[in-house]
Amino acid sequence: MIEIFRDFLKQVEPIKFREPLAETLGAVSEEDAALEYSFIDTVKMAGHACPTVAGAYLSCQEALKKLYPGEIPVRGEIAITVYGEADEGVYGVMGQVFSFLTGAAPASGFRGLGPKFKRKDLLKFNPEKIDPQAMCFEFRRLDNGKTVLVRFYPQRVPFSGEKAGRMGGLLEKVIWEAAKEDEKKEFQELWLEKVKAMLDRKEIEQWLKLGVKEALK
Repeated sequence: MIEIFRDFLKQVEPIKFREPLAETLGAVSEEDAALEYSFIDTVKMAGHACPTVAGAYLSCQEALKKLYPGEIPVRGEIAITVYGEADEGVYGVMGQVFSFLTGAAPASGFRGLGPKFKRKDLLKFNPEKIDPQAMCFEFRRLDNGKTVLVRFYPQRVPFSGEKAGRMGGLLEKVIWEAAKEDEKKEFQELWLEKVKAMLDRKEIEQWLKLGVKEALK
């Protein structure tokens, strides 16, 4: 079914994880197997592709590269703090993407098997605003405490105001089923243009910044 998705969505680098819980319970037959979570998987979870979903995926991917240089990240062993309320803007949506990818869950999550594999409370929301211009997310390894702070600046993603205005007008028509076929297609192309720029990592250093706090020795 992956064939039905647009090519640029299929070409995004996947995120690999080890999943000790799946190994323990027999879902995978090999120890230390690498499971791939693709952007298409994330789109299917969210139900759509948009700048928010792309921003969450890339924030997570880049943070994991810093947390696990030269290693495969371990799913379920990463704690995440979202600096925003769960029902504020799109923080909740981004939190869902983080949870899907890393296994970190809010209070409703898996309680674990005895002292192991707990996912509950590994995803937390904090109303503190570290940077008023950015959406901030902290990823922390549970095994050694190494931490990465991600600052995501949605307003810096390259997309002209003229295109944004046109897209907004077309969206209104699409929502109210007043758009013609050519307008629907134009809207979809504009909608995905920004997503594609993000997934292509166009000027990513301008709108996604990471800071690393090394683990204590």
